[in-house]
Amino acid sequence: MADFSKYIVYVDESGDANWKATPEFPLLCLNYCLFEKDHYLHELVPRFNRLKFKYWGCDNIVLHERDLRKPDKIKDPAVKSKYMHLNGKRRGEFMDELTELMRSAQFQCFCVVIDKLAVPDRHKSFDPYHIGLSRGFRQIESYLKVYDPIELSKDLHIVFESRGRDDDAALSKAYKQVSVQGSLLGQVPAHNFSNFRLELMDKKSNSTGLQIADLTARPIGNHYLHKTGQRPKTDQRTIEVLLGKLLFCFGEKCVRGDYDVFHERL
Repeated sequence: MADFSKYIVYVDESGDANWKATPEFPLLCLNYCLFEKDHYLHELVPRFNRLKFKYWGCDNIVLHERDLRKPDKIKDPAVKSKYMHLNGKRRGEFMDELTELMRSAQFQCFCVVIDKLAVPDRHKSFDPYHIGLSRGFRQIESYLKVYDPIELSKDLHIVFESRGRDDDAALSKAYKQVSVQGSLLGQVPAHNFSNFRLELMDKKSNSTGLQIADLTARPIGNHYLHKTGQRPKTDQRTIEVLLGKLLFCFGEKCVRGDYDVFHERL
């Protein structure tokens, strides 16, 4: 029987997994959220579901950052009615409770921000997923080396949201390259991702971990755009919570409140 890690990682992306830089969001952010399974199963999932029951009377809703931000743009009328149910004072109360839930939840974020406009053309022959996985996996491995090295030898499941045939195929190809060959971008210290197990999960599965990864990916990208002067500041409540959970890990060092930016760091 396989020796499974006590951790699990859920990943979501914000932006498109190609090199086209849209004016609204010229980034691809891959946000890796690492949870201890005991806390996730016994505390976080029940709290997340209780919040849904409180505001919708059931847990049959998948929370998405974009839907919370732009409920009027939702195409599915059944889903749209759920989000439009949150309005006025009720919406404010829900967002306050969701923020406090995220603040007290125990997880770490390792985010890779690919600034498409800043990436040299020589690197655009690589699939963005290859860059995002090689750098994200490297951070997770570095974190485990520093804080929990015994877990390095155990199978760690890394769960991505399924995004359709083409994106899933590109992601699976990048995973096979990275897990076998490491980064193709250049000479880097040897890494071993052989125990990292890729899982693809349908967004309709109502996974708490995938929803948390989704709710946190775009705010990190927005923080980068604010920091680099590409966009005015908006509501900072979410990023203030996330900065306490974000880690940038490389080698034997982890920096709190930071994330990996490609192409600023090689």
